Amino acid sequence: MALNGAFSHLTIEVTDLDKSEAFYLDVIGLDLLGRDLVAEDRPTSLLAMNTRQRVLLVEVPEVPPYPASGGSIHHAWLLTVEQFAKARDRLKALGYESAIDPRQSFRAVGEFNMDIHDPDGHRFQIQAFGDEGTEILGSGAGTVACGKIGEFAPGSVTRIAKGRFFLVRNADGFLALSAWCTHKNGITTWQKESWHYYCPFHGAKFDANGVYKGDMGCQPLRLNPVSIDDDGTVLVDTGRFFAREGYSPSQAVPARPGAVFQCGGLRELTVSLERPVGKARE
Repeated sequence: MALNGAFSHLTIEVTDLDKSEAFYLDVIGLDLLGRDLVAEDRPTSLLAMNTRQRVLLVEVPEVPPYPASGGSIHHAWLLTVEQFAKARDRLKALGYESAIDPRQSFRAVGEFNMDIHDPDGHRFQIQAFGDEGTEILGSGAGTVACGKIGEFAPGSVTRIAKGRFFLVRNADGFLALSAWCTHKNGITTWQKESWHYYCPFHGAKFDANGVYKGDMGCQPLRLNPVSIDDDGTVLVDTGRFFAREGYSPSQAVPARPGAVFQCGGLRELTVSLERPVGKARE
């Protein structure tokens, strides 16, 4: 049941009201308001969340089984990072080892998740999103020498793992695109067959120049400054990041010795946290 754009009551069908009520009180931590307080011809239990919303348990003869494929309609409890840590410790103490997210290493930086099922198999996702999910994360690699101009063919995209960026040579010159997704800090991959960068964590896609394609409203991939020294070595400063609204040829550094990045009209960002190379997650 919804009210003014937000839900008022979440109704959950259960087969054993006593058992389910105990789960939602003792494991999830809801408060009991009472039994059979609503106009319903079946046994019910009304529980309260700390957001003033209600969970209504309704006893029924049968609840459809959880899909063997693992897919389901599910709901999420959104916590702060501190609340998440306390919930994780409490669930482990209660014996819910299965609640710990087996895919945590595949999630974006700053994204935390646990799954838990009630006695009837209803799936609940417990989530938290830390500030590092949107912070500007440095690699700690400093200035990276990528190679000579001639080593990078026009139209090429080269992933430089040391500094977590892609070196792009397009018709206008060189770009260094930060590999960090601008939605939440996931590491993007270059999908050559589709000519786009892809973030596996939430499905964001960016074109060959790092401009977002989709409806999530993401900013383009950030730029690291490129310079080319007098002997033609392409250098990328991984300690500096620039935000942009789209792509223009002026962002590319011409493919010639002595060329430097021109940051006019672009906003330089402050690095929030330096992470050692190879330590995308901690």
